[in-house]
Amino acid sequence: MKKTENILDWIKKHEIVLGDGGYLIELERRGWVDSGSGREKVGTGKGTGQFTPEVAIEHPDALRELHREFLNAGSQVLQALTFFGTREKLNRAGYGGQTEAINAAAVRIAREIAGTSALVAGSVSRTQLFEREGPSSADHVRDLLTEQIRLLADAGVDFLILETFFHLQEMLIAIECARASGLPIVATMTFRPKLTECSDGHSPADCARAMVDAGAHVVGANCEQEPERILAITREMRHVVNVPIAAQPATFRTTDETPCFTRLPEFPDGLESIQLFRSAFEKFAASAKSEGIQYLGGCCGCNAAYIHALSQGLGVSRTL
Repeated sequence: MKKTENILDWIKKHEIVLGDGGYLIELERRGWVDSGSGREKVGTGKGTGQFTPEVAIEHPDALRELHREFLNAGSQVLQALTFFGTREKLNRAGYGGQTEAINAAAVRIAREIAGTSALVAGSVSRTQLFEREGPSSADHVRDLLTEQIRLLADAGVDFLILETFFHLQEMLIAIECARASGLPIVATMTFRPKLTECSDGHSPADCARAMVDAGAHVVGANCEQEPERILAITREMRHVVNVPIAAQPATFRTTDETPCFTRLPEFPDGLESIQLFRSAFEKFAASAKSEGIQYLGGCCGCNAAYIHALSQGLGVSRTL
């Protein structure tokens, strides 16, 4: 891959771009990240130090190893571990004063492993403030995301992935902030608690239209659901917009009654009991390719074995 190319160039040249998987849950399983389950209720969106990315400065070798595994499995994009990397979230975990260091280290480590073989994406997530405080937090959210995106752009990411936003209103703020950076924008909503609408009541189709109108270059869905449910969401999006579609499902089985893995009783300490077989991701890759999805990866629970399965399903070589 020529480093003068960006993600949009790469998508134009290939049928599909293979991203990477989930970092925080995988690193928690390996003992490097705190889920918070031992001291507070998890899954409410109101947690303090749950799944924050200080591993980038405290245990950088663990993060390097996971990046290497994804790259070896076929990932053409490595995401810097900057999810939940805003100053306010890090401050709740006791790391607010190291916001700059955490974001810079995460990008540096991803770039080191990516070399010339993969692009590096800056991961920007919801702030949790819309869940905690509602739309009145919009100005604070804008300030936080503006700061983090500036840090990621200064650190040299190739593009931005805005991911796991429950509220369309917050996503549109993120796209506004990202647009100012001049970087390509991949924007993926997460549908919780329903598949039919996001947390502030907008359908997948409406979300796709709004994200494109706001300036996103690639739109789609990520997290909470397994591949089949994610495909149902992205199918709706694909029918109403003319930009590439992204899909990054979780690797956990959900139910019709509770189609969000973080609302199941198994989250976060019993996730192994609802883990999908890797073959589900191999089948997902073939389906996604046939449906015209152009950016494909995994989210929570997706380790290198699942990325390898996606690569096999796409029929591509692991060597980049």
